[in-house]
Amino acid sequence: MFLQPLLDRNLQFLNSAVQLHQKGEIDANTYVLDLETITANSRLLWEKGQSLGVEVIAMTKQVGRNPDFCRAIQSGGISGSVAVDYECGVYSHAAGLKISHIGHLVQIPKSQIPRAFDLEPALWTVFSLEQARDIARIAEENSEIVNVSLRVWDEDCTFYKGHEGGFHSSEVLDVAKQLSNLKNLRLGGVTSFPALLFDKESKQLKVTKNAELIRKMAENLEDFLGYKLIRNMPGTTSVEGIEMLAKAGATQVEPGHGLTGTTPLSAVVETIEKPAIAYVTEVMHHHQGRAFVLGGGLYMDPVLGNIPTKAAVFTDRGDFEILQADMPNPGAIDYYAALAPNKNGALPPIGSTVIFGFRPQVFVSRGMTVGIQNSSTKPKALHHYGSSGAKTLVRDGSK
Repeated sequence: MFLQPLLDRNLQFLNSAVQLHQKGEIDANTYVLDLETITANSRLLWEKGQSLGVEVIAMTKQVGRNPDFCRAIQSGGISGSVAVDYECGVYSHAAGLKISHIGHLVQIPKSQIPRAFDLEPALWTVFSLEQARDIARIAEENSEIVNVSLRVWDEDCTFYKGHEGGFHSSEVLDVAKQLSNLKNLRLGGVTSFPALLFDKESKQLKVTKNAELIRKMAENLEDFLGYKLIRNMPGTTSVEGIEMLAKAGATQVEPGHGLTGTTPLSAVVETIEKPAIAYVTEVMHHHQGRAFVLGGGLYMDPVLGNIPTKAAVFTDRGDFEILQADMPNPGAIDYYAALAPNKNGALPPIGSTVIFGFRPQVFVSRGMTVGIQNSSTKPKALHHYGSSGAKTLVRDGSK
């Protein structure tokens, strides 16, 4: 999906990644991160938010919560993150980011609620009164006040399968009244997801009914409470998206792929954000006229539909050719992908460096991540991390 934008707009980064892989400084099955470009993208997003009065906090799951990525976005001005689950909170916090939002999309399991307090989240989304009561109990024990946000929905909202949940619009005011009786809780925000989507037919971003409901529920609750709420509107957030969400009433947004220039919009037009992530692997063996490349982090995002996958195969001279890739079936273990021969019928040699341009979700893969420093001048590979955000013994042993 993002191979051609990478080749067109950030070829020096790819060349640096290839050189480091061929020198043995980057392992196969690794997502490489252009830290300079990520900082620049972060600054663009942060400055757009500042100009519109919208708080910009980062999603880190898609890059496996890589700590060097977290530091790069901080250099661009973004100091807070959203913890899509408890693990995101742990690793993003350890990397120096503030936890600005937790509990959305994934609620915090009971046993982890006391530990989540250690992350000092600024806003905690709940889908149920039961979760709110559990949080209130721990908050009272800790003598803390917790700002909670309500996940809202109605029949016009759009949800991905498995993402459903929250408070129906008809019960939101009653829920707010019940929360007011819980000690140590303060209603601080309203959210839903997705608030913005890419429409693959028109190739444009569109504000969803979820965003409209967030604004409406926030206005109703603000009238009842007498103070302003955070209107958290996540989904497909780029510089262009922030402007649309601000017009829809957002006060907080959560770019993820915008930080690496891999939103769906960036696949079809040249956005202001520059692509800054690629998947590096290598040819492992040949079989019946195809070259098999190591997997582990192969990921096909369905957002643009079932499009053919291609890979760039590089030589040690820096030349490359584009080959068709046969990806594993969805749901299969991605041990390998298979490359077709070139137009002359030749296969790339075993050990060749292979680059894919995915729109990844590293945290659900077996892929590693590594930041590349100074990719345009004197490239240096930093630490390899596992998909969770922890240093990996695969590369660093017991160090």
